[in-house]
Amino acid sequence: MRAFTLIVSALALTSAVACETARGQQEKVDHAQAEADQKIAEANREASEKVNAAQADADKKAAEAQLAFTKLREDYRHDVNSKLADLDKKIADLDVKAKTLKAPKRTELDSKLVDIRQARQAFVSEYQSIETASALTWDDVKKRLDKSWTELEAKVKDA
Repeated sequence: MRAFTLIVSALALTSAVACETARGQQEKVDHAQAEADQKIAEANREASEKVNAAQADADKKAAEAQLAFTKLREDYRHDVNSKLADLDKKIADLDVKAKTLKAPKRTELDSKLVDIRQARQAFVSEYQSIETASALTWDDVKKRLDKSWTELEAKVKDA
């Protein structure tokens, strides 16, 4: 019976040690998981901060680009309006000149003035497209307007 008691005691002791070892292992696993969760949370926070900083920087650059484009468009609009005012004065001078001419020169100048006014109206209609032009389409719109302006200006000079 004593041997039986010793065996039972040894089994109980082994069982207790195994339980302690299992509990210790579980505690290690729980501690490792908690550390991992903490590191994941920190990494997510840092990533979020970097994303927010990058977005803020991108927003700032986009606002600066939009401001620069708006200024570019306003400068162009101001330049064209000045040129149109000068051109209108030249057209008015041609009107006065046409009234002093005699046929057939008067008829020729009147015909040129009709063409000039049509070209001016076409330019002004096309010029209104700068209101809807984006930064992506600006170069094409400006190129088209500059070409149209050059042609209009040449008609006035030839008159």
